[in-house]
Amino acid sequence: MRKSELDMRTRFHLLALVALLAAGAAAAQSEDASQWKFTEGVHYDRLIPAQGTSSPPDKIEVAEFLWYGCLFCYRMDAYIDEWRKRLPDEANFIHLPAVWDATMESHARLFLSLQAVGALDDAHRDIFRAIHTEQRLLLTLGDQERFAQRYGVSADDYRAAYRSFGVETNLRRIKDLMRRYRILAVPALVVNGKYVVRGGQGSDAPEMLEIAAELVQRELSER
Repeated sequence: MRKSELDMRTRFHLLALVALLAAGAAAAQSEDASQWKFTEGVHYDRLIPAQGTSSPPDKIEVAEFLWYGCLFCYRMDAYIDEWRKRLPDEANFIHLPAVWDATMESHARLFLSLQAVGALDDAHRDIFRAIHTEQRLLLTLGDQERFAQRYGVSADDYRAAYRSFGVETNLRRIKDLMRRYRILAVPALVVNGKYVVRGGQGSDAPEMLEIAAELVQRELSER
């Protein structure tokens, strides 16, 4: 056999091997894609570049941006407690108050002030109820002080938290996160600083949470 024929056969076998490997990779990629139910650009958006989070680096963060005056946020909150119990241990769920205007900032201060005095977990659901079922808007400092007293927080302690450096700092941080995450409406779920699930994309609350859960699984599969 001449050297030219040998070289040609070697090249042929190499090309065949490359084609086989490429086909296998394509099949694996197709199989991997087929296990996911939701589609980028339809059910969620990808942030490019990915942004930092508020959670430890070993955690996959799911951050919900909400506004207490938002009826859809109130309805979604009814699903969240059970849903978050089903998240893997590697995930960390947090609430963040959205801020666009003076009304939303007042409710964000309520959130952050109660968080600062350790009363937010007990008060969170009741804030929604007060606004949406009791028609108590909780916009003034006085109304918020009286509301906080339900949870053993004195007016002086609440007022000190409301005007604290920590609350001011957190407000600025949240506004920066909203800009970097491109939060344009609430509720919105941000998964690991990489994906945004928006209520305006036609999904109801249960589906939004289902999408976020799948995105958490995607992040886990890439570790």
